[in-house]
This record gives sequence, C-alpha cells and structure tokens, in this order.
Amino acid sequence: ITQQRSSFGYPTSLFRVTSATDGNLYCLRRIDSVRCVSHKIAQTVMQQWLLSDNNASNGREKHNSSNGGFDHPGVVRWYKCFLSQRAVFFVHRYHAGAVTLRERFFDGTQGQGVPLPESFIWSCLVQLVSAVRAVHGNSLAARTLQLNHILCTQENVASVASSGPYGLPKMRLRINCVGIVDVLEFEARKGLEELQNADMRALGCILLSMTTGMEINANDIYRNNNLQQQAQILVEYFQFVQQNYSREMYVVVHSLLNPNAPPSNIRAVGTSMAMRAFDELDSAHGSIDEHSTALLGIYESGRALRLLLKLAYVNERPEFGIDKNWSESGDCYILKLFRDFGEYKWIITWSFA
Repeated sequence: ITQQRSSFGYPTSLFRVTSATDGNLYCLRRIDSVRCVSHKIAQTVMQQWLLSDNNASNGREKHNSSNGGFDHPGVVRWYKCFLSQRAVFFVHRYHAGAVTLRERFFDGTQGQGVPLPESFIWSCLVQLVSAVRAVHGNSLAARTLQLNHILCTQENVASVASSGPYGLPKMRLRINCVGIVDVLEFEARKGLEELQNADMRALGCILLSMTTGMEINANDIYRNNNLQQQAQILVEYFQFVQQNYSREMYVVVHSLLNPNAPPSNIRAVGTSMAMRAFDELDSAHGSIDEHSTALLGIYESGRALRLLLKLAYVNERPEFGIDKNWSESGDCYILKLFRDFGEYKWIITWSFA
C-alpha cells in the first residue's frame, strides 16, 4: 500500500501492484463503503471509456489505442473497474515518481503557494487543453480537473532541453482518476454539456490557482453562491491576473470563469492560445532530439562492445590456452592489431573527454 486517504467522499486505499498477466506495474485504487455501484453500472461506464468511442462524431478526432479504449498522452489511462469484497476497484496506469500538482506547487495543508511564471503556466495549460480536447472530442467529460487529481512528472533535470523558465524543470502533466466519478455518481449523472462546462470551469480554477498561488476550487466559487457573490469573489483574482500577467492570460482566465456567461468551450480556448502551442511544440521537439542523441550514443556503445567481444572470441580462444602463436600469425594477427588500435583510441579519447 502506498497511500490511504479519503477521496471522492469515500475511504480510499491506493496500491502499487504487479500484474500476473504481463508483469507490468499498475495503480490499484480501492474505494470502500460504496453502496450505489453495481456490476451493471461499472460495465456501462467501462464501455464508454474502454471498449469503444462510437459516440464521437461530427468530425471530432478519436483517441483510441490499438487494443481498444481511450488513450491520450495527457490522461492517465484507465484499464478496468470491478467490484469485490464490498469495495470498488479501479486500475490505472502507474507512473513512477509522479506527484500531484497540489503536492508539487502548493502546501498540502494550507493550500498556499507562490504565483508561477507565465511561460511555465502556458506550458502546463497547453498540455491540459490538449488532454481535455481529446476527452471532450470523444463525447466524455474528465470530471477530475483538480489540483489533487493532476499528476506531474519531472523530466530529466540534468538535461539542457528539460530546463524550463526561471530554472523550473519541464513538467509532464496528466489528468488522473478518469472514470471514477462517472462510476460513483452514475445515478446522479448530469447531461454531457453540463459536465463539459464544469470541466472548463475547473480548468479555469487550475489556471487561476497557478497565477495567484492560492488553491482555488470551483465549488467554493459557484456552489451555493448567487451571481453577485460569485462576481465579488472573482473580481480580486481577475485584477491580480490583469496586473501581473499578459492580456492573453487574463482573457483566457476571464472567459473560463466569468459568472455572467457560460465558459468557453475547449475549441475556443485552444484557438485563443494557438500561438503558445508552438512554444510547447518546439520544446517537445528539442526534448525528442536530445533523447535521440542519447539513444544514438548508447547504440554506438553497444556496437563497439559487440565488436570487441567478437574480436576477443577470435583472438583469445580459451582452448588454445597461452599459445600466442594463434593470435600472432595470419589473419588473426591483423585482427589483434585492429583490436588494440581500437581499444587504445577509445581510451585516449575518453581520457581527454
């Protein structure tokens, strides 16, 4: 067991498990004391997320893996849901070393942090918008766009391309726990448009949290508050963003959280920040080039090792013992000279390096 806490309103235990089928690591989440979930409900939600995406239409892009199910780089993949021992179990992909966005940038008890640099926020926002676009394009809703349900993994801090703005490392964000709320609240499920609008409000709250350094939840703003109260809560936040960030950032935040109008859909948000996506694309290409260079070095090292092993197998035959005449005559002597030349050259090169 790696973690035990109350999540989604129920006692929850989190395990890192190894599959007996393929030997891979998975994240197993057990939720106890759930009485409103049946096998039929679990199967219905699994069909929406895992088996097909027949609901995707109107030219929207589908994101299915080769072996079925919704799969996107910005979403932690959900594999299975089952009931056992009066509990509901969810199996998701395991990402080693991942922490939540809340744990990474906000204090775990008080929800206080510091405002983040704008270029770093744009990088995170591009990744989240890409993931939400894929989810909404398949006629689904994420429903877990919260700081404590977004995993971030830090790229290699030793690499140059992985250095983000102001010394911050590059972060890979993934929306976690998809499908869980759909199962637990299946009987009280709302319409798809309303759920997707709630996703956009939640995305705006994440953006507002990163710009203000304060943990802000959509329920604290919109639930049990009228329009006037919502506007009073948001006005100070809007002023802070307008004074400390670019107009582009302010426009995105205001379009998502304005209580007097429905939030912008994911396509409108993506269009408004299209130019920022090129920066993230350049960063991704730089990271790919760096990884390719590292892999090329490993490949060349493997080639040199295989060549040395082959030469040693010819020149140092164990059945001839200490007889030097075997490697001092004929073609074997030429191979020995080549091997010695190669070894000394590599040693000298690495010594200077």
